Amino acid sequence: MSRAFRLGLAWLRTSRGSVPIYCVGALAGLTAYYIYNDQRIATRRRQLIAERKQLGDVAPYRFASLNIGGRFVNPFDSWRDKTLWDFVRWLCTRTPGNGLPHDPLELEEALPLARPHFALLNALSRPDNVRQPANDSDPEYAGYADATALDPQSTVTATWLGQSTCFVQMDGLNILTDPIFKRRTVFSWLGPERLRPVPCTLDELPRPDIVLVSHNHFDHLDSDVVRALGNSVTWFVPLGLRDWFARQGVYRVRELDWWQETEFTSEADRTFRIVSLPTQHWSGRNGLDSNSSLWASFLVQGSQSSVFHCGDTGYCPVFEQIGKKYGPVSLAILPIGSYEPRWYMCHQHIDPDDAVRIHQDLQAKRSIGVHWGTFMMSDEHYLAPPRDLAAACAKYGLPLDHFVAPQFGKTYVYSS
Repeated sequence: MSRAFRLGLAWLRTSRGSVPIYCVGALAGLTAYYIYNDQRIATRRRQLIAERKQLGDVAPYRFASLNIGGRFVNPFDSWRDKTLWDFVRWLCTRTPGNGLPHDPLELEEALPLARPHFALLNALSRPDNVRQPANDSDPEYAGYADATALDPQSTVTATWLGQSTCFVQMDGLNILTDPIFKRRTVFSWLGPERLRPVPCTLDELPRPDIVLVSHNHFDHLDSDVVRALGNSVTWFVPLGLRDWFARQGVYRVRELDWWQETEFTSEADRTFRIVSLPTQHWSGRNGLDSNSSLWASFLVQGSQSSVFHCGDTGYCPVFEQIGKKYGPVSLAILPIGSYEPRWYMCHQHIDPDDAVRIHQDLQAKRSIGVHWGTFMMSDEHYLAPPRDLAAACAKYGLPLDHFVAPQFGKTYVYSS
C-alpha cells in the first residue's frame, strides 16, 4: 500500500493541476500498485506450485494452504483468477430470469417447503439443547421410525434449510453449517433475494453444539446468526476469520488451517475429531479483504459415523486425497448449484457432474446436494441442478438415493 501512495505522490509533485487531477494521480498509483501486486503474487504462486509438483502427490504438503504477501491463494493448477474483463463479459452475456415463473404459486409447487422433523431432532438432542416443543403428528414423517428405535451413535440426520445451511445430527452432536437465515444475502435491502422462505427459524431448531463456517462470503456467513448464537456454541472457521468473529463479540472460535485436526468434546462427554480440509475457492466480504482469510471444507468424525461439509469449491484433485486419507464418509454435503456459465464459474463452483465425482472421490456412502434453489447468483435454470444431478448419477452408475437433491426443510435420516 505504501508503494501505491509513493507512486501517487511522485505523480502529484510533477503535476501542477487542480485537486481532481491530484486525485486521479493517487488513484492511478493505487491501481498500478494493485496490478503489480497481483502479478507478483500470481508469478510466485506458479513457482510454488511447480516446486510442490516435484514432490509428487504427497499429502498434505502439496496441497497445503498457501499465503503470499498476506493473501491466501489456491495451490491448484485447476484454479484461474478472474479479471475485471471476465466479470464484465459475464454481466454482458448473462441469461436473464433463470426460468423463474412469474406466478408465485408455480414457484411454491416447484420448490415446496417441508417442516423439519422436530420431534426426531429434539429426541436425538440433549434435553438442554431443546428450545421448542415438537408436534409428533406431522404427516410428512408418518413412515419414519420412532427415535427410540434408532441407534444415536450410527444415525445421522440432515435437514437442509437453504443455500449451504444444514442442521445435522450425529452421535448426539448438533451441527449447523454455513448459517444464513436472512431474506437477502447482504442486508435486508441488498443482495439476491431468497426464492422461498427459510423452512423454520433458528430458535425453532435444537441448539447447535458446533457451527462449521467454510468461508466468509455473505451467503455462507450471516452476521445476525453469529450474534444470535454468540458464545453459546463453538465455531470452527478457516485461518484468518477469528478476528472478524471477535469484532462481533464472539470468542469461542477455533481457527484451523488445511489438514489441521482438533478434538471437540460435547457436554455428553463424547469426543469428535474435526478436520479442516482444502477446497478451491476464494474469500472476501468487501473489495478490500479479498483472500485475507482462508476457505475450507470440514470433516466431523464420531465413533461410528462421519459428515463432510464442503462449502463452495471448484473440482480439483485434492478430494481424491481426502478420500484416501479419511474415507469412507457416512454423509457428504456437496454444492450442486451456481455453476453456469461454466467458463466463468468452473474454477469456483462445481456442477452436478463434478459433485458426483467428489462423492466418489470421498468414498461417500450418501450425499445431499445443496447450494441451489435459494439465491440465484448464476445463469442456470433454477431447477437445473436436481435434473443435472439425476443425469450425472445415471452417467456414473450411482443409485439415485445415494445422492439426492433434498427438499427444503425435510429431515433425512441415514444409518452409518
